[in-house]
Amino acid sequence: MGIAVVGAGSFIARALRQTPEAADWRFIGHREALGTDSWLQGVDTLLNCAFDDRLKNRAYDATLDVDIRLAEKVKHDRGMRYVMLSSRLAYGPAPDGGRLTESLPCNPIVPYARAKIITETRLAEMLGERLTVLRLSNVFGAESAPGRKNFISVATRTLTQQGRIVLDLNPFVERDFVPVTEVARSLVRVLNAPEPGVFNFGAGAGTAVGLMAVWLISGHGRGELVINNMRDHDPFWLDITKAHRAFGIDAVPAERIRAFCIKLGRSVMRSAEGLQSCD
Repeated sequence: MGIAVVGAGSFIARALRQTPEAADWRFIGHREALGTDSWLQGVDTLLNCAFDDRLKNRAYDATLDVDIRLAEKVKHDRGMRYVMLSSRLAYGPAPDGGRLTESLPCNPIVPYARAKIITETRLAEMLGERLTVLRLSNVFGAESAPGRKNFISVATRTLTQQGRIVLDLNPFVERDFVPVTEVARSLVRVLNAPEPGVFNFGAGAGTAVGLMAVWLISGHGRGELVINNMRDHDPFWLDITKAHRAFGIDAVPAERIRAFCIKLGRSVMRSAEGLQSCD
Protein backbone atom coordinates (compact mmCIF):
# COMPACT_ATOMS: atom_id res chain seq x y z
CA MET A 1 0.00 0.00 0.00
CA GLY A 2 1.38 3.41 -1.00
CA ILE A 3 0.96 6.26 1.51
CA ALA A 4 1.69 9.91 0.71
CA VAL A 5 1.82 12.81 3.16
CA VAL A 6 1.40 16.33 1.77
CA GLY A 7 2.87 19.19 3.80
CA ALA A 8 6.22 17.56 4.50
CA GLY A 9 7.47 20.46 6.59
CA SER A 10 4.43 20.70 8.84
CA PHE A 11 4.54 20.04 12.57
CA ILE A 12 2.63 16.76 12.38
CA ALA A 13 4.37 15.52 9.23
CA ARG A 14 7.77 16.02 10.86
CA ALA A 15 6.66 13.86 13.78
CA LEU A 16 5.36 11.21 11.39
CA ARG A 17 8.74 11.04 9.65
CA GLN A 18 10.29 10.01 12.96
CA THR A 19 8.12 6.88 13.19
CA PRO A 20 9.72 3.68 11.84
CA GLU A 21 6.46 2.71 10.11
CA ALA A 22 6.70 5.77 7.85
CA ALA A 23 10.10 4.89 6.43
CA ASP A 24 8.65 3.97 3.04
CA TRP A 25 6.01 6.68 2.87
CA ARG A 26 6.19 9.52 0.38
CA PHE A 27 6.49 13.00 1.96
CA ILE A 28 5.99 15.97 -0.36
CA GLY A 29 5.66 19.73 0.00
CA HIS A 30 2.24 21.15 -0.77
CA ARG A 31 3.44 23.40 -3.58
CA GLU A 32 5.02 20.48 -5.41
CA ALA A 33 1.96 18.33 -4.71
CA LEU A 34 -0.37 20.94 -6.18
CA GLY A 35 1.87 21.65 -9.15
CA THR A 36 2.48 18.09 -10.36
CA ASP A 37 0.75 14.72 -10.57
CA SER A 38 3.66 12.30 -10.95
CA TRP A 39 3.99 11.85 -7.18
CA LEU A 40 0.55 10.21 -7.07
CA GLN A 41 1.75 7.14 -8.93
CA GLY A 42 1.43 4.11 -6.65
CA VAL A 43 -0.32 6.08 -3.91
CA ASP A 44 -3.62 4.77 -2.58
CA THR A 45 -3.83 6.64 0.74
CA LEU A 46 -3.26 10.38 1.01
CA LEU A 47 -2.89 12.45 4.17
CA ASN A 48 -2.83 16.22 3.90
CA CYS A 49 -1.07 18.16 6.69
CA ALA A 50 -0.87 21.45 4.78
CA PHE A 51 -3.13 24.42 5.53
CA ASP A 52 -2.97 28.00 4.24
CA ASP A 53 -2.74 30.22 7.31
CA ARG A 54 -4.61 33.00 5.50
CA LEU A 55 -7.80 30.99 6.06
CA LYS A 56 -7.40 31.42 9.81
CA ASN A 57 -8.32 35.08 9.76
CA ARG A 58 -10.44 35.76 6.69
CA ALA A 59 -13.58 34.61 4.92
CA TYR A 60 -13.33 31.22 3.27
CA ASP A 61 -11.65 31.21 -0.15
CA ALA A 62 -11.59 27.90 -2.05
CA THR A 63 -8.51 28.96 -4.01
CA LEU A 64 -6.53 28.86 -0.73
CA ASP A 65 -7.92 25.48 0.34
CA VAL A 66 -5.17 22.89 -0.11
CA ASP A 67 -7.51 20.00 0.72
CA ILE A 68 -10.00 20.97 -1.99
CA ARG A 69 -7.28 21.37 -4.61
CA LEU A 70 -5.77 17.99 -3.72
CA ALA A 71 -9.17 16.30 -3.72
CA GLU A 72 -9.78 17.63 -7.22
CA LYS A 73 -6.69 15.72 -8.32
CA VAL A 74 -7.81 12.38 -6.88
CA LYS A 75 -11.63 12.49 -6.93
CA HIS A 76 -11.85 10.24 -10.00
CA ASP A 77 -9.41 7.66 -8.60
CA ARG A 78 -11.86 5.25 -6.98
CA GLY A 79 -9.07 3.41 -5.18
CA MET A 80 -7.71 6.49 -3.44
CA ARG A 81 -8.40 7.05 0.27
CA TYR A 82 -8.13 10.60 1.59
CA VAL A 83 -7.42 11.61 5.20
CA MET A 84 -8.16 15.20 6.21
CA LEU A 85 -6.95 16.87 9.40
CA SER A 86 -9.73 19.01 10.85
CA SER A 87 -10.14 20.63 14.26
CA ARG A 88 -12.19 20.35 17.45
CA LEU A 89 -12.97 24.04 16.87
CA ALA A 90 -15.47 22.85 14.29
CA TYR A 91 -17.82 22.06 17.20
CA GLY A 92 -17.66 25.52 18.69
CA PRO A 93 -17.91 25.89 22.49
CA ALA A 94 -18.22 22.59 24.33
CA PRO A 95 -21.36 21.81 26.33
CA ASP A 96 -21.36 21.59 30.12
CA GLY A 97 -18.84 18.96 31.18
CA GLY A 98 -16.62 19.73 28.19
CA ARG A 99 -17.30 16.44 26.37
CA LEU A 100 -17.26 16.65 22.58
CA THR A 101 -18.63 13.79 20.48
CA GLU A 102 -19.00 13.42 16.74
CA SER A 103 -22.81 13.43 17.08
CA LEU A 104 -22.87 17.04 18.31
CA PRO A 105 -24.00 19.75 15.86
CA CYS A 106 -21.18 21.98 14.68
CA ASN A 107 -21.22 25.65 15.61
CA PRO A 108 -17.89 27.14 14.45
CA ILE A 109 -17.36 30.70 15.66
CA VAL A 110 -13.96 31.64 14.19
CA PRO A 111 -12.87 31.81 10.51
CA TYR A 112 -10.45 28.88 10.88
CA ALA A 113 -13.20 26.61 12.22
CA ARG A 114 -15.69 27.73 9.60
CA ALA A 115 -13.13 26.98 6.90
CA LYS A 116 -12.62 23.47 8.28
CA ILE A 117 -16.36 22.74 8.25
CA ILE A 118 -16.72 24.00 4.67
CA THR A 119 -13.80 21.81 3.64
CA GLU A 120 -15.19 18.75 5.44
CA THR A 121 -18.52 19.20 3.67
CA ARG A 122 -17.07 19.73 0.22
CA LEU A 123 -14.65 16.84 0.51
CA ALA A 124 -17.48 14.55 1.58
CA GLU A 125 -19.43 15.57 -1.52
CA MET A 126 -16.40 14.91 -3.74
CA LEU A 127 -15.03 11.72 -2.17
CA GLY A 128 -17.91 10.08 -0.31
CA GLU A 129 -16.88 6.90 1.51
CA ARG A 130 -13.23 7.41 0.58
CA LEU A 131 -12.89 10.27 3.06
CA THR A 132 -11.65 10.08 6.65
CA VAL A 133 -11.88 13.28 8.70
CA LEU A 134 -9.92 13.59 11.94
CA ARG A 135 -10.92 16.41 14.30
CA LEU A 136 -7.81 17.15 16.33
CA SER A 137 -7.59 18.46 19.87
CA ASN A 138 -4.68 20.60 21.12
CA VAL A 139 -1.68 18.91 19.53
CA PHE A 140 1.54 20.10 21.16
CA GLY A 141 5.27 19.63 21.06
CA ALA A 142 8.43 21.53 20.16
CA GLU A 143 7.10 23.83 17.46
CA SER A 144 9.57 25.97 15.57
CA ALA A 145 7.16 28.19 13.62
CA PRO A 146 7.46 31.81 14.87
CA GLY A 147 4.38 33.61 16.11
CA ARG A 148 2.38 30.52 17.06
CA LYS A 149 -0.34 31.51 19.53
CA ASN A 150 -1.54 28.22 20.97
CA PHE A 151 -1.20 27.72 24.71
CA ILE A 152 1.91 25.50 24.72
CA SER A 153 3.82 27.59 22.17
CA VAL A 154 3.16 30.79 24.11
CA ALA A 155 3.97 29.07 27.41
CA THR A 156 7.33 27.69 26.27
CA ARG A 157 8.22 31.00 24.62
CA THR A 158 7.51 33.12 27.70
CA LEU A 159 9.16 30.52 29.93
CA THR A 160 12.45 30.79 28.04
CA GLN A 161 12.29 34.55 27.41
CA GLN A 162 10.75 35.80 30.67
CA GLY A 163 11.15 32.91 33.10
CA ARG A 164 7.40 32.64 33.61
CA ILE A 165 4.18 31.19 32.28
CA VAL A 166 1.20 33.52 32.53
CA LEU A 167 -2.34 32.13 32.68
CA ASP A 168 -5.34 34.33 31.94
CA LEU A 169 -7.78 31.63 33.05
CA ASN A 170 -8.52 29.36 35.97
CA PRO A 171 -5.61 26.88 36.26
CA PHE A 172 -8.09 24.09 36.95
CA VAL A 173 -9.75 24.45 33.53
CA GLU A 174 -9.23 21.16 31.71
CA ARG A 175 -8.52 20.89 28.01
CA ASP A 176 -7.63 17.98 25.75
CA PHE A 177 -3.86 18.20 25.16
CA VAL A 178 -2.22 15.45 23.11
CA PRO A 179 1.53 15.15 22.40
CA VAL A 180 2.41 15.24 18.71
CA THR A 181 4.26 11.92 19.09
CA GLU A 182 1.02 10.27 20.21
CA VAL A 183 -0.79 11.77 17.22
CA ALA A 184 1.88 10.38 14.90
CA ARG A 185 1.53 6.86 16.34
CA SER A 186 -2.24 7.01 16.00
CA LEU A 187 -2.02 8.33 12.45
CA VAL A 188 0.01 5.28 11.49
CA ARG A 189 -2.94 3.13 12.54
CA VAL A 190 -5.40 5.26 10.57
CA LEU A 191 -3.35 5.40 7.39
CA ASN A 192 -2.70 1.68 7.36
CA ALA A 193 -6.43 0.91 7.57
CA PRO A 194 -8.58 4.00 6.82
CA GLU A 195 -12.27 3.98 7.68
CA PRO A 196 -14.80 6.46 6.29
CA GLY A 197 -16.37 9.09 8.51
CA VAL A 198 -15.56 11.79 11.04
CA PHE A 199 -13.48 10.86 14.10
CA ASN A 200 -12.31 12.75 17.15
CA PHE A 201 -8.55 12.60 17.55
CA GLY A 202 -7.11 13.59 20.91
CA ALA A 203 -5.98 12.38 24.31
CA GLY A 204 -9.49 11.29 25.22
CA ALA A 205 -9.50 13.28 28.49
CA GLY A 206 -8.86 16.75 29.78
CA THR A 207 -5.76 17.96 31.61
CA ALA A 208 -5.74 21.07 33.80
CA VAL A 209 -3.89 23.91 32.09
CA GLY A 210 -2.19 24.72 35.40
CA LEU A 211 -0.76 21.20 35.55
CA MET A 212 0.54 21.53 32.01
CA ALA A 213 2.32 24.73 33.01
CA VAL A 214 3.78 23.21 36.18
CA TRP A 215 5.10 20.20 34.26
CA LEU A 216 6.76 22.46 31.67
CA ILE A 217 8.39 24.51 34.43
CA SER A 218 9.53 21.31 36.17
CA GLY A 219 11.30 20.13 33.02
CA HIS A 220 12.73 23.59 32.42
CA GLY A 221 14.25 23.55 35.88
CA ARG A 222 13.16 27.04 36.89
CA GLY A 223 10.42 29.57 36.33
CA GLU A 224 7.19 30.79 37.87
CA LEU A 225 3.50 30.40 37.18
CA VAL A 226 1.54 33.65 37.18
CA ILE A 227 -2.27 33.66 37.19
CA ASN A 228 -3.85 37.00 36.31
CA ASN A 229 -7.43 35.87 35.72
CA MET A 230 -9.62 33.16 37.21
CA ARG A 231 -12.16 32.90 34.39
CA ASP A 232 -13.45 29.46 33.45
CA HIS A 233 -12.74 29.61 29.72
CA ASP A 234 -13.07 26.94 27.02
CA PRO A 235 -12.91 23.63 28.90
CA PHE A 236 -13.19 20.65 26.54
CA TRP A 237 -12.15 17.07 25.90
CA LEU A 238 -12.67 14.81 22.92
CA ASP A 239 -14.51 11.54 23.36
CA ILE A 240 -12.47 9.16 21.19
CA THR A 241 -14.71 6.10 21.57
CA LYS A 242 -15.47 6.08 17.85
CA ALA A 243 -11.76 6.25 16.91
CA HIS A 244 -10.99 3.49 19.41
CA ARG A 245 -13.54 1.20 17.81
CA ALA A 246 -12.42 1.96 14.26
CA PHE A 247 -8.64 2.10 14.69
CA GLY A 248 -7.83 0.68 18.12
CA ILE A 249 -6.67 4.07 19.38
CA ASP A 250 -6.56 4.35 23.18
CA ALA A 251 -6.75 7.38 25.45
CA VAL A 252 -3.38 8.87 26.39
CA PRO A 253 -2.64 8.41 30.12
CA ALA A 254 -1.93 11.55 32.15
CA GLU A 255 1.50 10.17 33.06
CA ARG A 256 2.57 10.13 29.40
CA ILE A 257 1.39 13.71 28.93
CA ARG A 258 3.31 14.71 32.08
CA ALA A 259 6.48 12.97 30.86
CA PHE A 260 6.21 14.66 27.47
CA CYS A 261 5.74 18.10 29.07
CA ILE A 262 8.80 17.61 31.28
CA LYS A 263 10.84 16.51 28.29
CA LEU A 264 9.61 19.51 26.31
CA GLY A 265 10.47 21.90 29.13
CA ARG A 266 13.96 20.40 29.32
CA SER A 267 14.33 20.69 25.54
CA VAL A 268 13.46 24.38 25.38
CA MET A 269 15.88 25.04 28.25
CA ARG A 270 18.70 23.40 26.32
CA SER A 271 17.77 25.34 23.18
CA ALA A 272 17.81 28.60 25.12
CA GLU A 273 21.18 27.77 26.67
CA GLY A 274 22.55 26.94 23.22
CA LEU A 275 21.45 30.31 21.87
CA GLN A 276 22.97 32.16 24.82
CA SER A 277 26.30 30.39 24.37
CA CYS A 278 26.46 31.73 20.81
CA ASP A 279 25.94 35.36 21.83
